[in-house]
Amino acid sequence: MTNTPSPWPRPSETVRELMRKGAELAQALPPEWVERLNQSLLSSPEDARLLEDPVILAACRRANRAELLHWANANLQRPGEPVEPYVSVDMVDTARELARRGGAELLMNVARSTQNAAWDLWMKMAFSLTQDPAVLKEFLEVSSRSISEFIDSNMRVVTQIILEEKSAQAHDDPIDKRSLVSRLLDGRDVDAEQFGKRLGYSLAQRHHACLVWSETPDAEIRPLEDMARALAQLTGTVAPLIVFAGHATLWAWSHAVKPLDLNLLQVVARQFPKMRAAIGSAGAGMNGFRRSHLEALTTQRLMGRLAGSPGVATIDQVRMVSLMTQDARAARQFVLNTLGRLATEPTVLQQSLHAFLANGCNITQTAEVLGTHRNTLLRRLERAQDLLPIPFGDHRIQIAAALELVIWNTPFAGDEK
Repeated sequence: MTNTPSPWPRPSETVRELMRKGAELAQALPPEWVERLNQSLLSSPEDARLLEDPVILAACRRANRAELLHWANANLQRPGEPVEPYVSVDMVDTARELARRGGAELLMNVARSTQNAAWDLWMKMAFSLTQDPAVLKEFLEVSSRSISEFIDSNMRVVTQIILEEKSAQAHDDPIDKRSLVSRLLDGRDVDAEQFGKRLGYSLAQRHHACLVWSETPDAEIRPLEDMARALAQLTGTVAPLIVFAGHATLWAWSHAVKPLDLNLLQVVARQFPKMRAAIGSAGAGMNGFRRSHLEALTTQRLMGRLAGSPGVATIDQVRMVSLMTQDARAARQFVLNTLGRLATEPTVLQQSLHAFLANGCNITQTAEVLGTHRNTLLRRLERAQDLLPIPFGDHRIQIAAALELVIWNTPFAGDEK
């Protein structure tokens, strides 16, 4: 059996060997490469707004890594030859979701930004592989052709997926829940009673809106639904409205029969460690339905942006953090001036003092919430207060605010956000 000849001129053996060496380096996924490719996803303000959705952002990051590995492996096997297109499951799901949202052009922008970042990284590496001008010229020409054609061929596949999704949308059942809810969220003038009957959910009541999602690959819908129902039960609802909003995202609304208990929210978060949820405040009628959902979206965006955000958070928890992080430099200075050495100490001290303040400086209640022995907690609180540059008793509000910032910005151990 003979191999199909390459449509490209065969590079010199010297350049083929350099392509192999470069591919070996790329296949190792150097951390600085991964970081640069991740940053390229947010290169323009327009793209950044949509990529604030943590599910799409996580999927794009995984797709970037998968495509880099595919291209590198192909050049290890057949250096300088055309690379077959590769569109990962993550990219297929993302293309379909963005087509449904009307934001498919984002993927084209992201592809070009990724191509520019990859080319910049590859060029810098090229100068470490050879200083021979003639060899370097050929190497860069071969590399440019390979990278450009690979990404172009991927985008042709993605474009076809988007067109198929748009065609399928045109033939969708007009009464599917997502379409109905989207009409409500867009602020269109609708008959609340009629829409409520079609959704099987009363729009006249007080609501809590909730977004439940997972940033892990191969996320399943059933656990997301289970978490949405568990959160709804905390508001006194047994039959929430649950809408499938993406391959790893649910929208949910529940009747706000009773106020949310923050401690119970964290219990639910521990029950579903691979899931995340953002909750809006209670609101009545269709306006409350919309407003609570928008608040949940705001909460989700902040949770996706800050490394230490909890698994479940409410709009009330993030309002202050959102305001304080709009000026990152001022926020850092405030933390340093308020917490001093405590800002860089082990998180157990920060979390202990934060919980103590959140529980009204009640030792017994704080120990119960943290699951810590009273004497252990007392020692941690004493140590934390000793590290503060300002008197604890006179500056509790400032200290609580600074701790909130630190905790939301500190990654959890072993957690890849």
